[in-house]
Amino acid sequence: MTRHGGQKVLKRLNTAGHLRISRKHGKFFVNPSAGPHKKDFCLPLVHIIRDLLKIVDTHREAKKLVNNGYFKVDGKIVMDETYPIGLMDVLSIEKINKYYRILPDSHYGLILHEITDKESSFKLCRIVGKTTVKGGHIQLNLHDGKNILIKVKNPREPKEDTFKRMDILKISIPEQEILKTFRFEKDNLAIIMDGKNIGKIGKISAIKKRFGPNASTVSIEHNEELTETLYDYTFIIGEKQSEISLPTN
Repeated sequence: MTRHGGQKVLKRLNTAGHLRISRKHGKFFVNPSAGPHKKDFCLPLVHIIRDLLKIVDTHREAKKLVNNGYFKVDGKIVMDETYPIGLMDVLSIEKINKYYRILPDSHYGLILHEITDKESSFKLCRIVGKTTVKGGHIQLNLHDGKNILIKVKNPREPKEDTFKRMDILKISIPEQEILKTFRFEKDNLAIIMDGKNIGKIGKISAIKKRFGPNASTVSIEHNEELTETLYDYTFIIGEKQSEISLPTN
């Protein structure tokens, strides 16, 4: 990373492949700001506005629109043009009545998938950890940096704590109310979110838990074909059918 024109930037050749940066952008490209998603697996807001949606031609024009509060991520206005937008995030541009969900894709890594206004009211979040906080209540830590507090009546018998790591929450945005919970288990529908099989969708046919880092695997079945992927690369998107709309190709 270097500094160009008073702003931290990346050399274009060092950027992640999923950004799809053309040569016209020259030697440098904007560096995503610190946020809930990894810098090497997100789409900076300015990149979406300027390069993918082509709403404007320059970084300066994109920044002006952002400063006017035209863009929401997960229902909240974002004022940082370098904000990192990642897996399952919902981008709303109410001024032009456009809504998008960020999904994994086999060709580009991450894509903007256009959704309806109604579908933009919720998102899917994976539980990556749990923490017991003051009062014995449970805090669920989600893949996108969000946290949800589960109130517990009796800390000695926390009956409300029915959640496990890798389970998926369907939450309203921006309220973060839990609408549904999907268990990480056999026969549920999943999408592969990383690795060489990224973007593949199918029913979980087997879960093999083994000791050691990256040893556990999941088998996904689609059109009678099986694809094996790492345990942590698997993201549940529904039970018998997907809770979110998906690309047609």
